[in-house]
Amino acid sequence: MKVENLNTNSKNLDFSLPEFLEILKKYWNYITSKWLLILIFGVTGGILGLITSLLLKPTYTAHLSFSLVEKTSGGGLADLASTFGLSGLMGGGNNSVFSGDNLLEIIQSRYAIEQTLLTAVDYKNVKETLVEVYIQSYDLRKKWEKNKLNPNLKNLKFPIGQNRDSFSRTQDSVLYSFYSDIISSKSLSVERKSKKLNIVNVDFISRDELFSKLFVEKLMDETYRFYSITRTAQSRSNINMMQHTADSIKSLYESALYKGAGFSQVNVNQALQFASVPRIKQENNAQLYGTVYAEVLKNLETLKLDLARETPIIQIIDTPRLPLKINKFGKVKGLIIGSFLGGFLIVGYLFLVLYFKELLEKK
Repeated sequence: MKVENLNTNSKNLDFSLPEFLEILKKYWNYITSKWLLILIFGVTGGILGLITSLLLKPTYTAHLSFSLVEKTSGGGLADLASTFGLSGLMGGGNNSVFSGDNLLEIIQSRYAIEQTLLTAVDYKNVKETLVEVYIQSYDLRKKWEKNKLNPNLKNLKFPIGQNRDSFSRTQDSVLYSFYSDIISSKSLSVERKSKKLNIVNVDFISRDELFSKLFVEKLMDETYRFYSITRTAQSRSNINMMQHTADSIKSLYESALYKGAGFSQVNVNQALQFASVPRIKQENNAQLYGTVYAEVLKNLETLKLDLARETPIIQIIDTPRLPLKINKFGKVKGLIIGSFLGGFLIVGYLFLVLYFKELLEKK
C-alpha cells in the first residue's frame, strides 16, 4: 500500500513537456496582453532613476596605503635595565599589546577619528578644524537652524585649539555622532592587502574632494603619533629616570669639585695637617662622582639608541592626490536600472495576480 501511494503521488507531480509549454504560453500571452501597463511602469521607473541620479551628489574616494616596519630593541636595553633595577619594567608589554594588527583597529577607533576631526587644516585658504569642514560639506548648519528641539546647534562651533576637556555636552554629542556616521556608513575602510604582505589600504569617501584627502592624511598622522608614543612609553619613562639620575650625579660632582677647590686654598702648616683631610675626601668624592657620571651618560645613550630601534616606522606607499576618484551615479545608469526595476516589479505583480486568480477558480 505504501509503495502504491508513493507511485501515485509521483505521477501527480510529473508534468509532460507539452503541458509545461502550454503553461508558459498562457503566462506569456497574459504578460504580452499587459504590455502597455508594463511599458508605463518601465518608463516611470526610468524617469525616477534619472531623477535619482540628478539628486545624488557625487562622492570622492581618498586612497592611502602604507607598510608598517616594526623594530625591536636589542639585548643592550634589557641588560642595562637589569643593572639599574628596571628589569621589571621591560616586560615587552607594549610589543604585544600594540602589535601591527592592532594598528588597524586604532585607525578606526573613536579616539583617532575624533582627534582627526579636531585637527586644524588649511581648507580653501581658511584655517579651521576638520570638523567644521565636515559640517560645511554636508550642509548641517541649515538642518540645525530648523531644529527646534536643540536651539544651541545653530550656534555650535569647534574652534581651533579648544581644550577637549572644556567641550560642552552638545559638542561631545555632535562629535560622537560624526564618528558613528563615519563608521556605520562604512565611509572609512581599513584592510590589509594580503595576509602575506604587511601592506594596509586606507580609503575614505565623502562628498567633498578636499575633505577626503585631508581627512585621510591627518588620520594617519594622528594614528602614528598615538601608536608611536604608546608603544615606546616605557622606554621614554626609563630614559627620563636615567636622565634624572644623571642630572643628580652631575650636581653632586660639580659640588664636590667646588668644595675641593675651596679646601685647596687653605694655608695648611705642619701643625695643622689634619686640615687637609676634608680636601682629600672631596677630591675622592669628585673622582667617584665623575666616574659614575660618565658611566650613567654612556648608559643613557644606550637607552636612547634602544628607543630609536623600538620606534616603529610607517612607510607611506600611496598617498591621496588630487583629483581623487569620483563615484557618481550616472544618468544612463539610473535610467537603465530604474526602467529594469519598474518593469520587473510590475511583471512580478502580474504573475502573482494570475496565480492567485487560478487558485480561486480551482476552488
